[in-house]
Amino acid sequence: MQKTVVSDLMTEKVITVSADDSLTVAAQKMKETDCGVLPVGKGNDLQGMITDRDIVIRAIAEGKDPAKEKVADYMTDKVYACNEDDFLEDAADKMRGHNVSRLIVRNHEGKVTGILSFGNILRKNADADEVAKIVERAVFKVVA
Repeated sequence: MQKTVVSDLMTEKVITVSADDSLTVAAQKMKETDCGVLPVGKGNDLQGMITDRDIVIRAIAEGKDPAKEKVADYMTDKVYACNEDDFLEDAADKMRGHNVSRLIVRNHEGKVTGILSFGNILRKNADADEVAKIVERAVFKVVA
């Protein structure tokens, strides 16, 4: 069985949002692209990530006006990445190690080429055995 690489399952269309944009702008971009996460920054220069959960839990549930609140105040300033030719098992290890469910995907030149989410892995991979191994690596500590 040939191992699956990140580029086989990643979402290729990456839309970014500026740290100065409002949460409303971020939410609208998420709706337009049918995604729950946006990298914050421009091009390959990323400052963080904002998720739909960040907007709802950290802002709206606290009574904040999303039209007035800035992405910079609600984003996570850590960006974790993998390479597009990494094996899924390695990406799953990285997700687990950083306690995240999404990774920015870069090529060898450092250019952002996609986003890999745990959901991508579960929805798009047809090989049940490989998915089971990846889920185990992403969720449970691997004992060697």
